Amino acid sequence: MAVPALLLDFAIVLIAAEVGGAVFRYLRMPRVVGMLVAGIALGPFTPGYVVDPADIQDLALLGAVFLMFSSGLAFDIRGFRALGAWPFVLAGLGVAFSFAVGLGLGYLAGLSVLESVFIGLILTSTSTALGLKFLADSGLGERKGARLITAAILIDDIIALSLMTVAVGIAGPSPVPLAFLIVGLLGILGLAGLLVFISTHALPRILRVTEVLSPSSIVMVAVSFALLISFAFAVLGLPPLVGAFFAGSIVASTEYGARVTRHIAPVTAIFMAVFFASIGLLINPGTIPGVILLGVILVLASVFAKAVPAVAVLRRGAGLGIAAALPLAVVLIPRAEISLIIAQYGVSIGGTPDLLAIAMFVMIATALLPGALLSIGARLRGTARTPQPDVSAPPSPPSNGPPK
Repeated sequence: MAVPALLLDFAIVLIAAEVGGAVFRYLRMPRVVGMLVAGIALGPFTPGYVVDPADIQDLALLGAVFLMFSSGLAFDIRGFRALGAWPFVLAGLGVAFSFAVGLGLGYLAGLSVLESVFIGLILTSTSTALGLKFLADSGLGERKGARLITAAILIDDIIALSLMTVAVGIAGPSPVPLAFLIVGLLGILGLAGLLVFISTHALPRILRVTEVLSPSSIVMVAVSFALLISFAFAVLGLPPLVGAFFAGSIVASTEYGARVTRHIAPVTAIFMAVFFASIGLLINPGTIPGVILLGVILVLASVFAKAVPAVAVLRRGAGLGIAAALPLAVVLIPRAEISLIIAQYGVSIGGTPDLLAIAMFVMIATALLPGALLSIGARLRGTARTPQPDVSAPPSPPSNGPPK
């Protein structure tokens, strides 16, 4: 793409995303959904100025990496150990229930086994970027149990992609023996764990040396580290966004976390807008009406498949009551980037093109639901706290002045 055209597209995407985000914030809805809608308006499937998704996909990937790196800076990696096995339990239950529900509904809708498998896979993974951004914007990030939810979202992505690898390997056109798949996945996950372990011990020393030699280079070294970890995760076939989050959490465990956070915030804001708008560029709203009925059923099912295990685990693992656990549970509802990737792969190996439309509908609906559900919950709590007049009591006589 010519450089002048890229600059123009970059500027238009930023402006549209900011306008969309501001409008949705005014309407008391998530800003990121407004950015996504702005992307739909600029995409190749709607009239007006068109931005080709391929032209800004690299910028969008950088946006996702910066967003997840910034999210990781608020989560000290040492916090993972304190959470124990609960994040793994929550992520595993959420993925398993979502897959089973999607598989069953796909079969009942008359889809083939392979297509039903992909319907289940589309529902499995909570959107890492949307979930963590919503957690921060809603003010829920400081609540008890928020760290458990954060860790579960990250583990959720890895489990979902692992399940996709196994399911596609078994049900795909060229089946692979299950034992080979499991051994390969365990090797990949082991390498990722080793990478994080080594980085946890090496990066603090590197940053201290950098502080002595060139204090102004601390942020550059931290960002370079995030990009390298993201690249390594991508090479291993794991989500690069999860690698970026782990990089941020490793930096947060050092004495330089606050400095890096302060300097990286403006860059994150710019590229984050491009990332969420780029998702909208992929959505063809004209294909959605044909899958609305199935889509609505899948959205409702996916909400319960994530929220019910979340409430149960938060009650046991964080000691929360149902009322306190429900707002955190809705953070797990959004599906986005991985669902689209799964749907595109399903179409490429012979599945119905409706898979992509279904994934798009689920993505849009589940992105809007958390904010709407929290607003409804806040109104209900406000109504419950408002004292109601006792209509059975006789009216008080009018006062003629202060009592004597």
